[in-house]
Amino acid sequence: MVTKEFYGKTAQGEEVSIYWLENSKGAKISILDYGCCIVNWFVPNAAGKQTDIVWGCKDIAGYERDTASLGRFVGRFANRIEHARFSIDGTDYQLEANSCGNHLHGVWTSKVFRGTVIGNDTVDFRYISPNGEDGFPGQVEVSVRCTLTENNELVLDYTACSDAATPINLTNHTYFNLDGAESRSVLGHKMQLWADNYTPANEVSCPYGTIEPVAGTPMDFTSLHAIGDNIDQPFQQLVWGGGYDHNYVINRDSDDIVKAARVEAENSGIWLECYTTQPGIQIYTANGYTDKGDSKEGFLHMPRGAVCLETQNFPCAPNRENFPNSILRPGKLLRETTVYAFGCDQ
Repeated sequence: MVTKEFYGKTAQGEEVSIYWLENSKGAKISILDYGCCIVNWFVPNAAGKQTDIVWGCKDIAGYERDTASLGRFVGRFANRIEHARFSIDGTDYQLEANSCGNHLHGVWTSKVFRGTVIGNDTVDFRYISPNGEDGFPGQVEVSVRCTLTENNELVLDYTACSDAATPINLTNHTYFNLDGAESRSVLGHKMQLWADNYTPANEVSCPYGTIEPVAGTPMDFTSLHAIGDNIDQPFQQLVWGGGYDHNYVINRDSDDIVKAARVEAENSGIWLECYTTQPGIQIYTANGYTDKGDSKEGFLHMPRGAVCLETQNFPCAPNRENFPNSILRPGKLLRETTVYAFGCDQ
């Protein structure tokens, strides 16, 4: 079932709606047309109590003030482009330098998308990004189709097309704490990644361009273990990031959708699995995050209080020849899918 409600108005007077998706298993997810933002994600815990497993703000004003992309769909280029510039076919482009001299995420997180309900389980969100927005070339038409299945899966289907060659990297930036509102840490959550390699980065989180194995380092999540086990090791990558804020290279031998991650919460018994067609997944443990007083009722946003599973192309891909191609050209349609499956075993 899908329902639509008025949520509020932006400071510019734009009306914002919230869409509620609910299945027969008791799962409920709410999504704003403002930034395609996931606001609530209710899952029955081991005791049968509805548990909201995502961070969010209490109102539209909080989302407008938020600079951490809470719950948002991110584009035109998710993650970083080093020095906020790139070249395509011999033409140089300068972007907004909004993060330590680099370009991070872009403005789609604060745009109101056009939402359309499809059937009884899907909302399709669409936006047209004008040529020159954030400094990027080309007009881009993007669709984010969100489906809550009866198998307790949130399916995110992304499509995009452009009338000029432009970098594209799309992701969802939801912050998960599977123990719910009262929990202040995810360090006890257990995580496994189907990723034997990662892309080491410099002190401002821009990958060098190398792909290195996680084996023998604190970056290794190839077996299930607590997020906090190694997060404070004196390993340069973790020191620079203040914890995990790194792109992992998903193991794959085809372009099909594959499993990328599993996270388990011991207290609630809730688990989350992530499947994707994307080549990478950015693991971010909300390092240094400080609560701004805008949190949803019962929540307090704390450092390492949530974890993001951002399926994506690699950061800085437009400037790294050995990274997967990130340039969308006219006449081509970009298609990516990410599935978050969830449940409770206890």
